[in-house]
Amino acid sequence: MDISDDLQRRIGVFVLLALGVVVTVAQLYDVYADIVWDGASVLISLVEFTFPGLLLVAFGVVVTWLYLNDWDGEHVLRVATWSLVVSAGVLALQAWVLGIQLFYHTGTDFGVIASSNAAVGLVLGSFIGIYSVMRSQDRRELERSEERYRSMTEDVLDSSNVGIIILNDDNDVVWVNEVIEDYFSVERSAVIGRDKRDVLQENATAVADSDRFQRLVEETYGSDVYEKHFEFHILPGPDREERWIEHRSQQIESGLYEGGRIEHYTDITEQKETTARLEGRERVLRELHDILLDRSASVDERIAALLEVGREQLGMEFALLARADGEDFHVRAASPPEWPFVEGETYPLSDTVCRRVVETEESQRFAHLSTEAPELTDSLSHADVDMESYVGMPVHVDGELYGTLAFYGPEPGEPVDDWEMTVMELMGNWVGNELELVRQRDEREQALRETREQFSSLVGDVEEYAIFRLDVDGHVASWNRGARQIKGYEPDEVLGEHVETFYPESARDAGQAARLLSEAREHGRTETEGWRVRKDGSRFWANVSITALRDADGDLRGFLKVTRDMTERREREQQLEHERERLEFMNRIIRHNLLNGMNVVDARAGLLSGHVDPEVAEHLETVQSRVRDMVDLIETMRSFMQVLTEEDGERTEPVDLDAVLSAEVEKARKAYDDATVAYDPAQDVRVVGNDLLPEVFENLLSNAVQHNDSASPTVEVSVHVEGDEAVVAVADDGPGVDEAMQDAIFEKGEKGFDSPGTGFGLYLVRELVASYDGGIDVENRPEGGAEFTVRLPLAAGAAEGGEESELVSD
Repeated sequence: MDISDDLQRRIGVFVLLALGVVVTVAQLYDVYADIVWDGASVLISLVEFTFPGLLLVAFGVVVTWLYLNDWDGEHVLRVATWSLVVSAGVLALQAWVLGIQLFYHTGTDFGVIASSNAAVGLVLGSFIGIYSVMRSQDRRELERSEERYRSMTEDVLDSSNVGIIILNDDNDVVWVNEVIEDYFSVERSAVIGRDKRDVLQENATAVADSDRFQRLVEETYGSDVYEKHFEFHILPGPDREERWIEHRSQQIESGLYEGGRIEHYTDITEQKETTARLEGRERVLRELHDILLDRSASVDERIAALLEVGREQLGMEFALLARADGEDFHVRAASPPEWPFVEGETYPLSDTVCRRVVETEESQRFAHLSTEAPELTDSLSHADVDMESYVGMPVHVDGELYGTLAFYGPEPGEPVDDWEMTVMELMGNWVGNELELVRQRDEREQALRETREQFSSLVGDVEEYAIFRLDVDGHVASWNRGARQIKGYEPDEVLGEHVETFYPESARDAGQAARLLSEAREHGRTETEGWRVRKDGSRFWANVSITALRDADGDLRGFLKVTRDMTERREREQQLEHERERLEFMNRIIRHNLLNGMNVVDARAGLLSGHVDPEVAEHLETVQSRVRDMVDLIETMRSFMQVLTEEDGERTEPVDLDAVLSAEVEKARKAYDDATVAYDPAQDVRVVGNDLLPEVFENLLSNAVQHNDSASPTVEVSVHVEGDEAVVAVADDGPGVDEAMQDAIFEKGEKGFDSPGTGFGLYLVRELVASYDGGIDVENRPEGGAEFTVRLPLAAGAAEGGEESELVSD
């Protein structure tokens, strides 16, 4: 019958308490009897009770500890049983001794002796019981630990895909899992319990470089080696596969096999194969990179190298690049060049496996041609040389099918993976691009030849310019008729000579020719002017331009040099410069001497006003009037001389057109009281001009009023923008301009300033406007009067717009 744990606990505690109570009562009764019946001293009786009393106290402590320790009921019952058995045994032994004593003696106190020994038995029995329980617990814990370990090794480690060997501190094999049996083709029972070194020696032949493997493993058995890691290669055998294994081992720090080692053997074959595959791909890509960027090799040489790389990567024996032209299959490149298709030969396209690529314009791959595409087995490559594996890609040039890039193998092969197919297609794309570049280069070279022939024909007849080519080092490579005319050399006298031949000695010493060639090489073109030397030693002033000639790849092919004899122009420029200096001299005389003198006369005449007789006053006014006219004439001449002496394009600046027109209109209104001058102000228009621009509009306004036959002339000034020009119109209501005079109105006349349209005023206006790169013209208005139109270029960024656009600010 099963007894519950709680009932066992209760029974055990009850037995222990009952035993304790019985012994305690017996001891107390013995003390009572001694005192009451025997008349013993209380003190003596208590002293006699001390030893058994202490034993009972100890027994009580034990019972209390068992209760508080929360032991299982089975354990408490075992302690109670031991206490009862030992006490009974002690009592039985004591009864036998007492029986002998009673037989020989009398007066022995049986109760005292029995209760004291019973107390001893209780304490001794309880301690024996506790010890027994604790040993039993330790034994069971050990059994459970061994069970857990056995479960771990057999159930867990055996299911691992990592090989495991456990060694004790003597390096004996304690346990191995099934993976080790599979890796090394050994029986577990044949190695457990044996020294690992002996096992190694017997099985080392299964490993490549067995001496290294054995040495590395044995190094781990040293006491100073905590952890070890290395890789090794297991060779294929009758009962084992080829593998790459990673070995890791370390010391066992605790447990049953403390001081031993645990060794892990991990299969890294897949990692090795992946690494080898990636390294192979990297090698292929590196080879392709080197081939594609090798500009020192021709296109045909690089194509041949690509075919070799493709054959090696795919494991094929034959490769080709062929052009499909209608029904013809022309082999441009082959590797090897004579099997099964001969490089340079033409075959019927219908007799090739490549016809499938040409028909579909898609890549094709067959690992076993006879089974995957039996309809292609009638091809030459299959019928003649029994080709079974095939990979082919279309090659396009300028968007049109050129042909195929193909690889053949005589035996059925492994299926080509997507990566390999991608690489092959990239090779096909590159071949197509290179062939397109070759075609373009051929076309450019043909066009260049034609252009060169046309250029040579054209340049050869030019006499005004010396046009000739130089090689990259500056030696003359061609010579035209103009070069013979200007420099005096015949072609056979100068071809191959260095361009320094045409430079003066000082320029040659300064390295001027080399510097100009360097500038042309660096910047593409250079231009200069300077002295050059003819064959007869005479010098001429030359305008020289040198242009670098480069091919499609940007490599320098030489230079084109154009020389023009500018000696006469230079002499004319020097003469003009001399005339300009003379005019400047005259301008200074007029400005400083004559003008200053007239200002003095005008000032002195002004002082005489009011101090002369009336008869003389009339003559004085005439003098003052003529002086003012002379001052105006001198100012006009000064402006005219300034225009003539200024160099083209110099001393111009952005000018606010509205400010100039507003000032000149206001001056005209003050000068001519009877005239009406209307002006709609411009909106921030800036034009090219300088401080002489007001002279233009002063002359035009004065001309419009002075040559008007109306008693009250009307002049209208307007401004608008057309494209990159500002257009100023000055219109009057006068008699207009005689159509016969319109073309000559701006020319220099022989009459004075009072003659309409034929004086220096309008000529000065035209010259000033021309100096700003502008223009002026005149036409009669339908309603009467004349309209002068001045066109001035806008200053940079001043205004933008189309025809008749609105004015905008700069």
